[in-house]
Amino acid sequence: MKKVLALTVLSQLVIGASYANSSSPFDELSKEMEGYDSKAQTSPENAETRSEFEQFKAAHLGEYEQFVEQHLAEYDAFRDELIKHWGEAKVASRNEYVSYSEDNLSRLEIDFENNELTLSIRHDGDGAPSESNIKREFERFRQSENAVLQSFLNGEPAKISEASQDAYKIDRNLKVNAIIDAKAKIKQQTVEQKQLLDKKADEKLALAQSDASEVVEKLNADKAKLEQLEVKRIQNLAQSVRQIAGQNDEKVTKVTIKLPQGSLAKKRASHYTEHISKQSERFDIDSSLVLAVMHTESHFNPLAKSHIPAYGLMQVVPTSAGVDVNRFLFKIDAPMSAPYLFVVNNNIEAGTAYLHLLNDRYLRNIKDPVSRKYCMIAAYNTGAGNVARVFNSDGSRNINSASKVINSMSSERVLEALQSGLPYDETKHYLKKVLKAEKLYI
Repeated sequence: MKKVLALTVLSQLVIGASYANSSSPFDELSKEMEGYDSKAQTSPENAETRSEFEQFKAAHLGEYEQFVEQHLAEYDAFRDELIKHWGEAKVASRNEYVSYSEDNLSRLEIDFENNELTLSIRHDGDGAPSESNIKREFERFRQSENAVLQSFLNGEPAKISEASQDAYKIDRNLKVNAIIDAKAKIKQQTVEQKQLLDKKADEKLALAQSDASEVVEKLNADKAKLEQLEVKRIQNLAQSVRQIAGQNDEKVTKVTIKLPQGSLAKKRASHYTEHISKQSERFDIDSSLVLAVMHTESHFNPLAKSHIPAYGLMQVVPTSAGVDVNRFLFKIDAPMSAPYLFVVNNNIEAGTAYLHLLNDRYLRNIKDPVSRKYCMIAAYNTGAGNVARVFNSDGSRNINSASKVINSMSSERVLEALQSGLPYDETKHYLKKVLKAEKLYI
């Protein structure tokens, strides 16, 4: 058994038109893809002398931009192969672990958020896999993915005999819908990469450590590059349509096991409470908040990985939070590595330390601890600069200026302002989710 690349499934976006009954799906898709001509956008690089660390950050950001393009190109190629063979692109997300067999004829999905395990088997259009075949495939995955399965099941039995079973035919209309969904995901990935650029700029902008106009100019130029990359990816998708949407004479049988909903999340959380308590006391962050962030970020999936990429239980981004925490804890000017962040204790330490940095460094001038907590939760997701933009009338990302406004407001009004004024809907929902989850762990 060989695990295929674990890449992210982002938030589902609904495309208005339906292609399920189209007699000419390629013509419809061509219309959907129109209007994506490349526009050359260039921005001169700033050549001013920088400190040694700023030089490192600039060099690393350049490497990171190349990495993002390469990473997303690999994601797109993998996605196209999945649509071609499966009719859909099921890939791993923060909350869902997905693995394919070496022969690409079976797939295991472990959904930590909805407590569902699904085994899918691709086969000829006639007939269906036998019960013994299903059990054999599950056993193969159990051997290769034992650690993540144990973490998911948490002592609950996986009863194949009581599983529900469904099947779908791999046809062209299914693939066209998957391609339309892929286009929506490309757009969403661009939004999330822009959020990451925002967070990278916060070290300078939020604390007014550099010339704001220079940093904002660079930030806007980098966002323009992401928009160009989005256009390129959608053009490549359009060019691949006929190749990946060819007809299959196969079906997929899906066997789904649903675990009891109840308090399973709290049971999974119990494996990490000892180390969370240690780090919470060390960094003066409530353990209930750490658990709520972990619950929201990964639903306690220890091998969670997003496309950004972010890693592990608390979804630490190596090149933003990872750099800040490395400097704070170890005096190292470098990003954290993926293998390091997949170690549970390292991940909890890094995520809790980053909450501490937000609370005690970026947001330290917010006097009301409740207001500061609301801002800290939002900033963990989108950066302190985007939090500042909610309160600064001029749209500035300077959190010190925003703190003066926040200090004149009640904590209830601060929460209302964040939930209505944050620039990304995903962050608004994130804030609500964390606050709701926190009540489970108090």
